[in-house]
Amino acid sequence: MNTKTAPSAQPESLISTTPSRETTKPWLWAAAPDTPLTENDHPSSGKWMWFTPLSLLDASWTTISAATQDGLLGYRSKAGTLINARPKSDDTRRPICIYTQDWRNVDDVQRVLTSLRALGVVDVLLYKADSDTRNGRYGTGASTFVAPAAKLRMVIPRRTREALEHHHAARTQARRAAAARRKAPSPQHT
Repeated sequence: MNTKTAPSAQPESLISTTPSRETTKPWLWAAAPDTPLTENDHPSSGKWMWFTPLSLLDASWTTISAATQDGLLGYRSKAGTLINARPKSDDTRRPICIYTQDWRNVDDVQRVLTSLRALGVVDVLLYKADSDTRNGRYGTGASTFVAPAAKLRMVIPRRTREALEHHHAARTQARRAAAARRKAPSPQHT
């Protein structure tokens, strides 16, 4: 398996592939084909977050990393290791995050959710825009989308609906302005 820690200059043979045995890095990473393992490379990226019980962490990561590397999920994934613990967090679970390039692409976010369900992930899943993480938005109300346990359809909270409506309105306005510029007669020079 081609699971990596990122960013890393370590040879592949020295990198642990099981989160429960990794003792030097807080995250293990996997990438879709032709995808570099660098952070913050997509300004509108986001991730499905699966808070996995420690007893299922290694098996869950094996499934997610293989599906990511096969191009079935988002462009990269990561799993929290045993040294990845935040204050006030549940110490009996670790996050596995499955990234998409643009949280505003609801069809792609839904496609990844459907693929996760097909892989047997039935727990509640939360989706969060990386910009919210960078801005320190955590806890209740921080999720961009929510997938209730065993459900194939995600719930879109009101703040997300409003942000999507604003984004789509701005794109529509920009398209109309570009079309008007193309149709306008070019000025005649005398």
